[in-house]
Amino acid sequence: MNLTHQEAERMEYLLGKSRLSYLNREEESELRYLVTKENPSAKDGSMDELIKLGLILVGLYFLSKALSEK
Repeated sequence: MNLTHQEAERMEYLLGKSRLSYLNREEESELRYLVTKENPSAKDGSMDELIKLGLILVGLYFLSKALSEK
């Protein structure tokens, strides 16, 4: 994966915040950057699509991390 541990945690935070309240423009831009860093084809996706893809990416990141620790 292209995301660092800190970036994956930041994406997780932004995704959680997006479920509880609204992201401001800087946070939306940051989330878009993080998602497109891992999947460049998501560049022009809607915020809903980015959130869905971000959730998948965060899940995969933490799953791969857990598997590598075993």
